[in-house]
Amino acid sequence: MIPGFNRSITFPMTQWPKKRAAAYHVRSVSLPCESHPFIANLKEKINAVGSWAAGADTSVASIEAGLLDIELLLSAVSEYLNLSETKTVLQHTAASTECLLESFLYLVDSYRLLQSEMVTMKQHHFEVQSALRRHDSALIASSLKSQRRIEKELSHLAASLRASTKSLHLSVSSDSSEVEIVEVLIEAISATSAASVVLLNRVVAVLAASSTATASMVSCTVRPFKMRSCNGEKEMVSHVKFEELEGCIEIVERGTESVLRSLVNSRVLLLNIQSGLF
Repeated sequence: MIPGFNRSITFPMTQWPKKRAAAYHVRSVSLPCESHPFIANLKEKINAVGSWAAGADTSVASIEAGLLDIELLLSAVSEYLNLSETKTVLQHTAASTECLLESFLYLVDSYRLLQSEMVTMKQHHFEVQSALRRHDSALIASSLKSQRRIEKELSHLAASLRASTKSLHLSVSSDSSEVEIVEVLIEAISATSAASVVLLNRVVAVLAASSTATASMVSCTVRPFKMRSCNGEKEMVSHVKFEELEGCIEIVERGTESVLRSLVNSRVLLLNIQSGLF
């Protein structure tokens, strides 16, 4: 579970022809080289997630693209975990498997918290809309206070997730038999965690912009005697940010649901490997 937080499901697997699969199985329990199609696919998804996280685009459309890239990476991880070579090595490297399980659990808890906060955020958003129509400044103030609390919690979550990503590298041994298989899994989880930190920060940025816009709209609508401080352009920007938040909430709710399914599926696969149920 995530320290400081109380709140704490599958993609179709690509099926390779039996003859091709058998050719890989007879070589070794470790994957032979990075030309293996599953490794190549996993590396491609890792690079895609890394490129997205390194980008400067902070729009809602970018948040949606990031969630999709994370989901595709986790789907590739599930395929990789289904390889017999991967299962064999992980079953005999208990410390590494336990570390991977903890990392997946941390990510599951993080996305569940994000999902929960988006549900709460949606409720506050509707309250603000209603309060603006009724010129209810007290309700708006209360909702804005709650929204800023959510911003702080998500910022705290991003910081905790960033710290967990750093410790992941130190927790896995580098014995010869497990290096090849475990390293690429560590790389995939690290990329997922790092991209999730960027995702959280971009969501917080959208929430913060909406808070500022809502406060501005209050000055223009709830307190008409301050109309002199308002102009058409300022009010238009406020409405755009307000609508942007609504779109962001819907995208994040939908995207986190898909990411959570992939995370849970991968963790179940790891638990089965740990128990020898494969």
